[in-house]
Amino acid sequence: MNYYLVTAKCGHVGKTSYMPITFPVIAESGKEAARIVRGYPRVKRDHWDAILDCQKVDEATHNAQKALNAKDPYLHATSKQEQDEMVTNLLERIESDNHQNELKKLNKKSSKPNLMFQRKKYNGYRYEYEYEYALSY
Repeated sequence: MNYYLVTAKCGHVGKTSYMPITFPVIAESGKEAARIVRGYPRVKRDHWDAILDCQKVDEATHNAQKALNAKDPYLHATSKQEQDEMVTNLLERIESDNHQNELKKLNKKSSKPNLMFQRKKYNGYRYEYEYEYALSY
């Protein structure tokens, strides 16, 4: 087994923001370590770029990060009210996320083929109607 430090985007700080948190993990490979962290609470697992970094480290660095996470108040908050009480500490650590902007761009791109399909469908109905109307005379 190897020791890894996996940095992930964590949530509950707003839709367009995230907080990078480094988690110590013991796993066979970096890919497995990233998969394990993606399942942790608070990680924005619906983002395709939720895992920011994965590094193989020694046991001492792993244990040091474990001790840091044990002291982190963000990871021990059990409710939104507790998290709001430590707002001054959190504001320094929050980073802006352009994930929502990327989704909007993808949605705009995907709507164009749908629009073209709707136009073809409409034109097809219109031609059928005109053809039937011409036959009725």
